[in-house]
Amino acid sequence: MAHFPVQPNTWIDVDSTALAHNISVLRTASQRGGDEPILCVMVKGNAYGHGLLPAARALLAAGVHWLAVHDIFEVQALRQAGINAPIYVVGYLAPDQARLAVHLDARFVLYDVDVLSAAADEALKLNRVVRVHVKVETGNNRQGLRHNEALALCRQVAQTPGALLEGLATHFADIEDTTDHRFANRQLERFRQTADAIHAELGLTERLLVHASNSAALLLWPDVVGRMARFGIAAYGLWPSKETWLSVCQLGQKPVELRPALTWKSVVAQIHEVPAGEYVGYGRTWRAVRPTRVAVLPIGYYDGYDRGLSNIGKVLIGGVRAPVIGRVAMNMTMVDVTDSPAAHVGAEVVLLGQQQTPDGSDGDHITADEMAAWLGTIHYEVVTRIAERIERRLVP
Repeated sequence: MAHFPVQPNTWIDVDSTALAHNISVLRTASQRGGDEPILCVMVKGNAYGHGLLPAARALLAAGVHWLAVHDIFEVQALRQAGINAPIYVVGYLAPDQARLAVHLDARFVLYDVDVLSAAADEALKLNRVVRVHVKVETGNNRQGLRHNEALALCRQVAQTPGALLEGLATHFADIEDTTDHRFANRQLERFRQTADAIHAELGLTERLLVHASNSAALLLWPDVVGRMARFGIAAYGLWPSKETWLSVCQLGQKPVELRPALTWKSVVAQIHEVPAGEYVGYGRTWRAVRPTRVAVLPIGYYDGYDRGLSNIGKVLIGGVRAPVIGRVAMNMTMVDVTDSPAAHVGAEVVLLGQQQTPDGSDGDHITADEMAAWLGTIHYEVVTRIAERIERRLVP
């Protein structure tokens, strides 16, 4: 069979230079609290939509020390791709999955005795030690153990052959969506009290990896990062929230410059004329009030371009905005290109990101925050819901 270079209908460019820049400024921010910590970056959720493998490689090349994932299947994919960096699993592991984690040399969050037993037994069979991080519940009430339970589990880890207590973790409940961080500070105080009690109880002479930071905490309070900075969304060039940016300003700090790394693209598949008075798309939700040039894009909600963008969203063609008209379908989306002179069959379309004009100057841009506002959601969901099957390309 002959092989031809085929352009996909939709793809994502991931800017490796932007990722490297973000890691550089976040490393500098983390050092404001003291020595350089371990940089542990989340690549769960297909690296927040940026592509698990390409993003992981680019982040490690930029100086990230650890990668963090949600489940064992992400660990498998990274190891099978030849990535040997430390991997930390933050999500649920069943006992059998914990055994596999030992084979894959992954450490993981721990709050279950059965998982500890299964992993430690497997580690002994392999003449290894499994490294675990006990999760302390401080106010999120989602995953982890309260003070006394966490202390008891840490004692059990210390007494279990084949297991090593490497770290303690917690997670903030309300730090991104507010400028009032009193609750987050109470969580930090509870975490410190539990961590101090565990160190004293176990007679530890060397401090464990005690980590609570996410992107917002790292940007707000670098002095509480400790020995490991664990963060996600900021690595990809997205501020955790507008409230976080404002809070940084209120603290008298200059917000770091983060550069979005993701550009989602498609092409124009067809252009046709629609007379005034006719409808476009399912349900006849859009009607032309003038003779209209309509471009058909070969993407839809199957690709992760949300149906909620119907009659609301915008795309870029030639660096200029073109409105989405009619309902976003499973595999097609229509846009009004009457006022888009650069539109032609085969023209590049930017769904998310920035696009240059035909003369090479910077055109308009559509941010994940803006798309999230159209949809009534958050930018985390916008980027992570882009279909995993879509090719992610690392670009300089």
